[in-house]
Amino acid sequence: MAESKKYQDSVGKLTKLLESNLKKVDQEIIYRLDKSIPLINDIGIHLINASGKRLRPLLTLAMAAQLNDYSQNPVILAAAVEFIHTATLLHDDVVDESNLRRGKKTANIIWGNEFSVLAGDFLFAQSFELMVETGSIQALSSLASASCKITQGEFQQMQIAKKPETTRKQYLDVIGKKTAELFGASCESGVIVANGSLVEQKAAYNYGFNLGLAFQIIDDLMDFNAQSKKTGKNLGDDFKLGKTTLPIILAWEKSNTSEKQFWNKTLKELKQDTNDFEKALTIFHKYNIFESCKLKAQEFISKSKISLDQLPDTEIKEHLIGLADESIQRSR
Repeated sequence: MAESKKYQDSVGKLTKLLESNLKKVDQEIIYRLDKSIPLINDIGIHLINASGKRLRPLLTLAMAAQLNDYSQNPVILAAAVEFIHTATLLHDDVVDESNLRRGKKTANIIWGNEFSVLAGDFLFAQSFELMVETGSIQALSSLASASCKITQGEFQQMQIAKKPETTRKQYLDVIGKKTAELFGASCESGVIVANGSLVEQKAAYNYGFNLGLAFQIIDDLMDFNAQSKKTGKNLGDDFKLGKTTLPIILAWEKSNTSEKQFWNKTLKELKQDTNDFEKALTIFHKYNIFESCKLKAQEFISKSKISLDQLPDTEIKEHLIGLADESIQRSR
């Protein structure tokens, strides 16, 4: 418990340490959006304001700062990372037909699918323009590769939807591409522009990638957690859409014949009655699914922290370790 309190607000501490450059990232984002047509600016500002703690750009700045680089290049990359992330959220909300993100109406609900998709396309293009400005082909390669894999992950996620019999390996491949790759590239690119060694670049990528895996597992778990209302999500959205996530996969593996019939009806056929979500929770509790998911997330957090051994011992590194630990706390 003492360790948990020690790392209770590592994101806040990192934000404070990097406050000056984070403000520059905000200024860069606003400047780039102001250059666009008014509606794209409105959509971009709406979603960026609803995007929470700016974790990915924070990681880019933190990794560069680990190597004592507080220059403009990490700022530009961090802005590019935020644009990539925001673009994927715009497209995600259209695909998922979402109506809430962090308690606010999604862009597709306010402006419609067509404008949301086009705004996402603009933000992707703008991110590449920013990356080119750093003059680092290696950083561009890292984030461009992540962008491609995000789209692959989205395709694969659609292909495993309504399939509770999906394997853990297939699921991890999906979230690795859809979520973890951008975490990894956000970290790696910060070290690249700070002229870190290949060993340090790999360590930064591994930290981010494993953190991203844990982050997504916990995010998927929170769809079934009553406390998820604090995130602004609608409770049970993934279940209603028939999304195949780790809680579902683990429950399917342990379910008896009648329970598998229930999953077939509610997820494969999407024939859901009023009390079906509660029945799903009952099955989860029966097989300790929540704890199993947290244990799996903890495995990735442990890998994430170990990778930091290759990076300098700094105050920022301590907070990066704490940030990893805190990601598990989100489910409580």
